[in-house]
Amino acid sequence: MKHIPLISKDEVDPEFRERWDNYRFDLAIFHVWAHVPEAFKTYTAFNGTVWREEEDGMPLLLKEIAVVHASVLSHSSYEWGNHGASMIRRGGTQEQLDAIIAGDVQSDLFDETEKLVLRFTTEVTIDAKPAEETLTALAEIFTNKQIVQLVFAICAYMLNSRFANLGGCEIGDDEDFGMFSLGRKT
Repeated sequence: MKHIPLISKDEVDPEFRERWDNYRFDLAIFHVWAHVPEAFKTYTAFNGTVWREEEDGMPLLLKEIAVVHASVLSHSSYEWGNHGASMIRRGGTQEQLDAIIAGDVQSDLFDETEKLVLRFTTEVTIDAKPAEETLTALAEIFTNKQIVQLVFAICAYMLNSRFANLGGCEIGDDEDFGMFSLGRKT
């Protein structure tokens, strides 16, 4: 078996389907998570907190940069496709996205803070912890709350990438589940 099958909304319990139908949009990855409805409900609630904008929170553009990079490192075109578009909407550039996808995370297209976030993301994703020097540099710029929020974002999208890969989800697949009709083309 190459991938687990995506579950159709017609295959789920009617109570769960009603809840699922009330989401603002439908994503291909939801059809992977739907194999475990309780986890689906809980995790989508958590995942929403990653993108809640807070005045004293980690800037969303930096989270997007980290999420795209973690998704590239996790071999998930599905996630870097979705969040690449979000990164650009939040102020990143297509050139920066292309550099992350190509693995050129020290490109001059990124400022020093963005390069630091990319290095931190690499270390958290690959080594499971940042180097002392990297964490110290990050702590000189960001609060502990912001750093923890960044790790939540990185790890959430490592998890999302693995589920997308498990279900065979690739860039553009959300168009099959209603995202395109909402004007959000991946």
